[in-house]
Amino acid sequence: MERIRSGMLQQSKSLGVDLVAHDLGHGHLELVGYPAIEWQDVAPLTAEAYRAYLDACERHHAETWEERKAKSLRNASKRACTRVRRLCKAMGADTLLTLTYRANVLDLDQAKADLKAFNRILLRHLPGFQFVAGFERQARGCWHMHLATAGLPTFFTVRSADGRSKYRVKSFDLFRSVWRSVTKDRGGNVDVSRRKRHSRSSPARIAAYISKYITKAFAEGDKWTNRWTSYGETRVPSPVALGRYASMLDLLQSAYSLLATNDTVIRTGLSRWNEVFFLAAERVDARIKPPQDPD
Repeated sequence: MERIRSGMLQQSKSLGVDLVAHDLGHGHLELVGYPAIEWQDVAPLTAEAYRAYLDACERHHAETWEERKAKSLRNASKRACTRVRRLCKAMGADTLLTLTYRANVLDLDQAKADLKAFNRILLRHLPGFQFVAGFERQARGCWHMHLATAGLPTFFTVRSADGRSKYRVKSFDLFRSVWRSVTKDRGGNVDVSRRKRHSRSSPARIAAYISKYITKAFAEGDKWTNRWTSYGETRVPSPVALGRYASMLDLLQSAYSLLATNDTVIRTGLSRWNEVFFLAAERVDARIKPPQDPD
């Protein structure tokens, strides 16, 4: 490959392929292989040639505006989905909540404000509450939110209004009560999907579910608005460099040798030109079932 930087013609030199691991916890591992290149100066361009190059770049910029805008949106969507996927895995997501409205709420800022208030109230009952949320429009245009969360208790112990007594409520009844207190006359409901006994759901599957709505929101969403958000202190571990290999075949052999016998490969593939490799694996113990939903 060749490129021009600051009036200098440069050529790329292949240094092999690098392998990076993302150990996300909860039995989830992602491996990424990508080319390692070094750019080397070849020769400076003359002033005339450099001006011609800049003019050509300007024309190309104008002619490909729509194409580049679409590509930028696709890349932003991919980055968001990657971030959301890794947050869900690092969190150990095991529950999906869908927050809806009875009224036709078309204002995304209103929906975001309601979600923030929902989180603030729940933190009083469940310190450390965390989730990843994707925003989606219904067919009528109304916003609703899909939340991936983890570690929710089956019951909460709450005090009566006068503070004299305590009683237990099902966790999802509390969530619905809180959401309805936030939405008021806009009306609200919370739909719950939690891993059941014998379910094959996992943080990876929940992450894929949330990512689907984020991809849709990027394709249909308003410009310059966030299509997802997260609350809490989920930490995604930093990637670990596993070495450089002379060829993609060598890298693949090394990547698969890292998998344990109880690892299940849930997604793998190479890019179109076999330049980038991706593998996501899930350990069997990542599917340990939480307490059954009392509902």
